[in-house]
Amino acid sequence: MSIDKTDYKILWNLDYHARMPLSGLAHKVNLSKQSLNYRLKKLIRDNVLLGFRSMIDIHRLGYLTYRIYFRFKNVDSRKEEEIIAYLKSNNHVLWLASISGSWDVEAVFTARNTIHLNNLFKKIKEDFGQHFSKYNISSSIINYHFQRDYLLAKKREEFIPRYYGFEPKPQELDQLDVGILVQLSENCRQNHQEIARKLGVTYHTIKHRIEAMEQKSIIQSHRAFMNLSAINRIFYKALIKLNNPTKRDEQKLYSYCQQWNVVVYLVEVLGEWQLEIETEVENQEEFTELLRQLRNNFSDMILDYETLQVTKEHKLNYFPMGQEIMLK
Repeated sequence: MSIDKTDYKILWNLDYHARMPLSGLAHKVNLSKQSLNYRLKKLIRDNVLLGFRSMIDIHRLGYLTYRIYFRFKNVDSRKEEEIIAYLKSNNHVLWLASISGSWDVEAVFTARNTIHLNNLFKKIKEDFGQHFSKYNISSSIINYHFQRDYLLAKKREEFIPRYYGFEPKPQELDQLDVGILVQLSENCRQNHQEIARKLGVTYHTIKHRIEAMEQKSIIQSHRAFMNLSAINRIFYKALIKLNNPTKRDEQKLYSYCQQWNVVVYLVEVLGEWQLEIETEVENQEEFTELLRQLRNNFSDMILDYETLQVTKEHKLNYFPMGQEIMLK
């Protein structure tokens, strides 16, 4: 599979702006619409692009996010596939991945509060608890998402990520808004006409509703879901224990991390560790060097850390409970 510089330009532009029309994208990458359409279809056919998802700040809809790490026991490959399929089908799992290291699977759950999460987790333990040797639950306070600037070897100057998180500030949505978010969370490359046809309204209604939700920051961005192995990247993350940092200390640490264009996510958590740094690097040495410099620059702040490799992403949907809301 051959990916050239023009392909990387396409991927970079789609990474934050996956709903960009072909005409606009063609102008950005200096191609004709016909040539761009051919390349885009090829990237999809070759499984470089796995899908397109609108990033929705569900905290603005009254939901919180939680991370649960699972370590399995007495599990063969068939049973592991069964557990993963079970979690993938859960309407409150936003992200699901297989990992290597101290844990086997990580899942990001959405829930209205800790009681709701407890009810969801009780059901999981009832069905598969005998196969968990341990688990770790933390609350995701804020999830920062950065554009994949490494695709173009771009430097980052400012801390301007998209995000979901902070204290919930529920905003009123009607059934049409929810329906639009469901469609965008499944495939945000759909144009206004396609969504309008599915929901039984006009093109202009869809256009105005999406723009309104973007202005309210309910919709943060429209992202491309990429096959990292196809672009020669490896997903490593570090779970970092911090030594009671001040707010100013945290801001310095976050600003330092975002300067590395291979850092794609920063997650502030309430739990056994306080920060998760997620990277997409060319090799393990690059990740090790990042951590070495991080420790050198913040030796008083970093107590300890654990590293993991994400070996496969099974699910990404920033509005997984949408269909459930529509049924109410």
